[in-house]
Amino acid sequence: MLRGLAGNPSAPPEALVRLATADIDRTELARRRDLPVQAAVILADDEDARVRSELAAHPSLPAEVQIVLARDVDARVRGRLAEGAAYFTSVGLHAHHLPGPLSHEVYELLARDPQPKVRRALAFNRRLPDGIRARMLDDDDARTAAIAAAEWNPAPTARIGELLSRTTGAFSRELLLRRLDGPLPAEAARGMLADIDSSADPANSVGLLRQIAATADLDAGLTDRFLTDPRLRAAVAANPALDPGHVAALAHDPDNQVRAAVVARRGLDPVLRESVSVEYDDRSSGNTVAWLLTEDLSEPDQLAFARSRHQAFRKTLAMRTDLSDEAVGILAADESFAVRLFVCERQPNAPGRLLAHIAADWKGYSRWDMLAHKNFPADAATALARSDDPRDRVVAAAHPGLAIDTIEALLADDADYVRRRAATNPSIPADRLITLLEADESAVVSGAAANRTLPVVTMHQVLDQARL
Repeated sequence: MLRGLAGNPSAPPEALVRLATADIDRTELARRRDLPVQAAVILADDEDARVRSELAAHPSLPAEVQIVLARDVDARVRGRLAEGAAYFTSVGLHAHHLPGPLSHEVYELLARDPQPKVRRALAFNRRLPDGIRARMLDDDDARTAAIAAAEWNPAPTARIGELLSRTTGAFSRELLLRRLDGPLPAEAARGMLADIDSSADPANSVGLLRQIAATADLDAGLTDRFLTDPRLRAAVAANPALDPGHVAALAHDPDNQVRAAVVARRGLDPVLRESVSVEYDDRSSGNTVAWLLTEDLSEPDQLAFARSRHQAFRKTLAMRTDLSDEAVGILAADESFAVRLFVCERQPNAPGRLLAHIAADWKGYSRWDMLAHKNFPADAATALARSDDPRDRVVAAAHPGLAIDTIEALLADDADYVRRRAATNPSIPADRLITLLEADESAVVSGAAANRTLPVVTMHQVLDQARL
């Protein structure tokens, strides 16, 4: 019951503070976005490092908690605080958010952390102040310096060449090459290739080789080397410095990946692009075109890409949230499952029938978000709730559009995780919800305690009984 209350979205701040001292697994409590300051202060001193680590990933910690976690004895806790990783919110539409900034004192403390892995995590932090990031370019750990440069926007282009010469690891060099302002000088490319050729285990450098092939200022020698290596032909096909003659030839390459790389080139002649045949994996979330996500597109441009023969452009376009209704309508009727899936995952005006159709066939995590979408139809949720597959039933069990008889059937389901989720359904009548709190089964009790319609007075009665 207490674990259920810890996850109840309607639990008031004073209840969360009381739960912070409960003898339960407090990791879910530490993840709450609405965690009050007093509860965060308590959890920052929790004896369980897992709890402190979850708390450190919280997107809006008060300054007094930040400083405690920045001095934590466990480097994993300090590292999670330092990273400031982006997080998802799920309200029927996927969205990435960056956490709020840490205090300047905390940034300074973490930048001096004795553990390189903590400083590396800090270098990934998108909120890191420029002054501290600039100092991290001179960090004793070359990988920390490389990450600090690679994650700076705009990149410190004047330092990239120097940092490339300092670092020897393939991972760090790959990061830096992605942030070059222009092509990698041919001489620098040859130097890195010589390092790879002399390496005891050059197989570990395949990713770096591809990045060099994609960014080098190509001369005849480099072009020939890259084109004769089957592993690198797709990378060099994407290189902006590749001469038009080779681009035209690679458009008819027997390798599908090479042709896909040619098609995705920015500025490619639209007639040539549409003439190239490429096969795409209809169930893959990859094969997207990065530059199209940030391109300034007019409505005619949107419609042109929405009608492209190439799934990569249609799928990428479906990820944008600035599309016209006409473009969304075209993509919602696309022949490709992957394109229609991205419409359901990303578009606030995704059609209800499409959401229902995709959710019925898709077993990925995003189907949970689809049921929370404002356009998801109640009859489709009912159909899923009556499915023979418990994976369908558990996804649908909390949908507010379910009839009470359907909810009751789910409360008697064979699977305990279905019963628990059904007990969280907000359409359960108040008197029935109270009886569920008295059930003999822990899954149902936990779900009922997590139900957002549970009266606050009942929550406090539960806490009183637990002597919290």
